[in-house]
Amino acid sequence: MYIREKKTRTTPALQLVSGRRDHNGKVRQEIILSLGNVPIPDELRKTIAHEVENRMNGYQRLLPLQLDAAKWVDFILKKLDSAGKLTPINHQEQKVMPETIIDGVLLDRLKHENTTLLGPLLPLEAAWKSLGMSEFLDGHKFSPQQISAAKISIYNRLIEPISENSLLSWAETTALNELFGEHIELSGEDRFYRVSDKLLACQPLLEIHLRERERELFNLNRTIVLYDLTNSYFEGEASANSKACRSANSKEKRTDRPVVSVGLVLDGEGFVLTHKVFPGNLHDSRSLVEAVKNLQGLCGNDRKPMVVLDGGIATTENLACLLENGFDYVVNGKRTTRQKFAADFLEVEKFRQIGGRDDKTPVLVRRLDSEQEATVLCRSDERKKKEDAIISKTEEKLLAAFEKLKKRIDKNDGKLHLEKGAETVNRNIGKLCGKYIRAAKFYDIAYEAESRQLSWIRNDEKYQADAELHGCYHLRSSRKDLSDDNIWHIYITLTKVENAFRLLKSDLGLRPFFHYTEDRCDGHIWITILAYHLLRWIEYSLETVGCKLSWQKIRRLLATHCYTTMIIPTTDGKVRHMRKPGLPDERQRAIYHHLAIDCAKLPSKATIFKKM
Repeated sequence: MYIREKKTRTTPALQLVSGRRDHNGKVRQEIILSLGNVPIPDELRKTIAHEVENRMNGYQRLLPLQLDAAKWVDFILKKLDSAGKLTPINHQEQKVMPETIIDGVLLDRLKHENTTLLGPLLPLEAAWKSLGMSEFLDGHKFSPQQISAAKISIYNRLIEPISENSLLSWAETTALNELFGEHIELSGEDRFYRVSDKLLACQPLLEIHLRERERELFNLNRTIVLYDLTNSYFEGEASANSKACRSANSKEKRTDRPVVSVGLVLDGEGFVLTHKVFPGNLHDSRSLVEAVKNLQGLCGNDRKPMVVLDGGIATTENLACLLENGFDYVVNGKRTTRQKFAADFLEVEKFRQIGGRDDKTPVLVRRLDSEQEATVLCRSDERKKKEDAIISKTEEKLLAAFEKLKKRIDKNDGKLHLEKGAETVNRNIGKLCGKYIRAAKFYDIAYEAESRQLSWIRNDEKYQADAELHGCYHLRSSRKDLSDDNIWHIYITLTKVENAFRLLKSDLGLRPFFHYTEDRCDGHIWITILAYHLLRWIEYSLETVGCKLSWQKIRRLLATHCYTTMIIPTTDGKVRHMRKPGLPDERQRAIYHHLAIDCAKLPSKATIFKKM
């Protein structure tokens, strides 16, 4: 038996061929299996064919194969098994021991093999079907194979984010073969790049489809729109991507790498309405105008929604732009402007507690209205502790940096050019103050070039005045008819955007970017956003029935639910292979029940072999 390469008009195809002699003694070649254009290395083909022949004859080698060869042997054996051409292993060293037989089944010889991941895929399949993804893609000329490739790309982001080149080998470890009803070929890794390009091409229409579908499914009242911006970095220079720019405002402190920014618009329930990719050096505040253009159409109702923004985006110009277009807003005032409310914050007796937070740390509020907008002052002990810790940690780092610089001066470090004056030292001081600005603003730093003495002293009065405002912040809204509680609760929904960014960057594999062209980078972001659509469908569907579980926990609970093949030898000399899903435990059953997943409809397969 050997692997033969057959030339075709397009790409070469591999065949598993067996040579046999007929009754006249002539050698006849028989094609056992067509393998397609799988990239089996030439140097491994002889070893692979030999091992497959042994397995087809019921033998298994004593020592395992090398991993590269074993991968392709497993692939061919699965295809042979699907075609009913594989003989069960019966030539192995067996221990001599009494047989346990029940109803003709040789219990001591029971085995199982090819166990693959199933549980986490079932909610993803349910979300995919509920959102009508296959119907949409089919209507936009995606072939069945391309729809399957799109599923693999998106599902992988939710389970184990990896590169496109590894997606096929990952898919082989899952039960996607059973769910798709077809065998996933281990060839054509570039298919996932082509599918990414095709998904990106239909992004505007697919966004509209998902917005409408989610609104219909969950009866969403989109009166609130959340907008925020984040950025992520590239591994490499990404010179072919015009949006990849270095920025001093990298949110991940990767100023050494080019970044791109992603603006995300969510509704009040955390569903993505749209997103846009911006150059990495674009200031946050300049991205809002692009988003405002489409806000009216995003919500699907006559009344324009209220826009919730973070303070970094809420410039005077942006707020004026929102009002000109008929949108109300709720924003967080910048931390640097809270000082003008210092006297009001210190009048603690005029604050009252926000309602509906009995089991959480109290938040106190006070209303201050002006002609243009409502201002709500807020005090939070939890936020105060966080701010205290940040300042303390930053101050520690600043002082350590000053001490390090002082030692360099004492040692007459040549890089400081002390003989030329204070210029280089002052430049180093400026860099440190910029890096640790939240603590440096309380210090007076001086360097005497003649005596080469560096000194610093903290302004305790200024430090104490600032510390008294820790945990204090203020909210602004154009809706003066809203109560203090309403304004605060509306603003807190902005945490859903922060949570979405956290999930996109960590669990869904948004960062870092390895693609160096603009379209491939945009496609990578779009596939991650599509994965988030499925994630939010799952979490919100469970929330509506009172089951608040994060996707991380759902995935962990369902990970033990698998497909496996049971090998059942019997006394009549036959060996039955049963490919079946396992029984879900009670927690898994509860999740499946809430998501309307019927495990009884999962496919099973039985194959009977006669013992040789």
